[in-house]
Amino acid sequence: MTRLCFQLKEGEADYSAAASRIADAQVVEEVADAIVTDDAGLIPEGLPALLLGDTDANAFPAFPWRFSPQAQSIRASLDEGQLGTPGLLRLHHWHPGAITTDEQIAAVDLALWLFDTAPDATYCTSSPGSRLIHLGFPAGGMAMIDFSGALPDGDRYHSLSLIGSLGAAYADDHRDRNLVFSGGSAKAELPGSRDAYIQPMLEDFLNSVRIGKLPETANNDYLKAQQIVQVTSATSST
Repeated sequence: MTRLCFQLKEGEADYSAAASRIADAQVVEEVADAIVTDDAGLIPEGLPALLLGDTDANAFPAFPWRFSPQAQSIRASLDEGQLGTPGLLRLHHWHPGAITTDEQIAAVDLALWLFDTAPDATYCTSSPGSRLIHLGFPAGGMAMIDFSGALPDGDRYHSLSLIGSLGAAYADDHRDRNLVFSGGSAKAELPGSRDAYIQPMLEDFLNSVRIGKLPETANNDYLKAQQIVQVTSATSST
């Protein structure tokens, strides 16, 4: 049993609930074997940590977009050879409000994770409330990542598609809602999966702790994505 504590500014109840569903994990407030936090300053020396929204040499960075159900399904299809070599990835992420650095890093990391390599070309265009990041990969593949913060208050939109040499995958939670047929008129309801990444992300972290895995590789992945976002932000055209 691994004792896990949380120190989060937001979403701590969701994380604790997800951890409580993991058979060999116990949520505690102190005397923990590992910690999940969004503040590197709260990590006790020598304690394994999952750090949200930042990176630290002694902590595992969080990759929430990798652990979404759609991303996990697409990666599994790639690993099983069903899609062949990745050719074109398109990702749309639209919502009301500012486009954050965290979401850009998460999206770029997802692209690098699915292509399993770093790009050799980057390009970015920006306008008020929108940003398009274009990544070119050595084998000729490319990723187009489209952000918008110009939606009015209300629903958001997220879609992910990948075309490979042997097949394609498409995930589209249009308006973050699914049609439900339960008699009478169809209803468009929230699927309840917006935070579905939390449990598999925690399970992956706990497995890393148990096998004594070091965070160096994961931190390098985070820093690669962070550097690409910084470069594209500095060189973005309008």
